[in-house]
Amino acid sequence: MIKIRHPKNIARGLAMGSLLLTATATAHLGGTARASDEASDAVVRRAQSGGPAFRETTDANGIVIREYVDGSGTVYAVSWRGPAMPDIQTLLGTHFETFREGALASIGTLGLHTAQVATGDLVVENRMRLREFSGRAWLANALPSGVNVSDIQ
Repeated sequence: MIKIRHPKNIARGLAMGSLLLTATATAHLGGTARASDEASDAVVRRAQSGGPAFRETTDANGIVIREYVDGSGTVYAVSWRGPAMPDIQTLLGTHFETFREGALASIGTLGLHTAQVATGDLVVENRMRLREFSGRAWLANALPSGVNVSDIQ
């Protein structure tokens, strides 16, 4: 039986839990964003000080997901925050396996409540604190000119 108190097991549980918990996502990293329709609660916003535009949705579980889209409609970054983890597999799309392998290899390196995977073009950061999950993922080579990593929130 695995002891829950051991930090490595807690980190492993967080990583695996992020793979199992689900929430509705709209598009995936590197894919094309869906056009919003009247039934959707999506809101298109622009970050303060003329930053990048993003499409924000909130699902039934209260998870807020932002899709950052370039001029051609390709999602170059996503971010999330809420009381549970979103469906990371759906959010990352074809990049999910790269994330999964990197997450399993780095379990416990940053502590109990933080995880970061930086493999090739893919960067994923995930945090959990007091039942509040947040994170972001982006494709480093796909960031449009003028967009900084700090703009992805």
